[in-house]
Amino acid sequence: MLKKVTIGLLIFSTLVLVKINDYRNVFSEDEKSKISVVVESFQEKTGNKLYLNTLEENEGFEAAEQEKTVIVNLIKNNENEILKIQLKISQDLAPEDMASDLSLLLKNVEEYTSEKNESLIAINLVEGLQEIFVVNFDSQENIKGFDRMTVKTKIFLGILLTFLVLSIRMVQVKRKKRKYKLKSDRY
Repeated sequence: MLKKVTIGLLIFSTLVLVKINDYRNVFSEDEKSKISVVVESFQEKTGNKLYLNTLEENEGFEAAEQEKTVIVNLIKNNENEILKIQLKISQDLAPEDMASDLSLLLKNVEEYTSEKNESLIAINLVEGLQEIFVVNFDSQENIKGFDRMTVKTKIFLGILLTFLVLSIRMVQVKRKKRKYKLKSDRY
């Protein structure tokens, strides 16, 4: 009995911490736990918050926290049963830098919409978002790392470059002197 209560609390706390709002009751408990693992992985690896919502047409969702937030809405129209995927990314995450990757991801996930398995769509979408954000974050860190080079390191590299240029120039001058000396000896 204690084991069941512990497991129940663990699953409940995971669902509370992970922001999955299944308003249309599409996901089974097993699917919710699989999706929550993927969402947790996204949040741990990117440091961003992710909200995954299943909504009806003309419904909306607003997150309480607007910074470092990604909102994924799976919207279904009851009349024609068409699933729409809506992706909202807060401006501080620079979505314009990832626009081509995001459109490619949405095009790839579109293939799964014919299967009508929304949990598969959600998992693939979140995993794809994680890859995009991790790659984008790594490239931004590399740029920042280069910008953070200390003044001493910059001075050292400048001096090293100066010595390199001077030594190359000295070698060139010595070669020219030998060349002219050889020519003058012949005449």
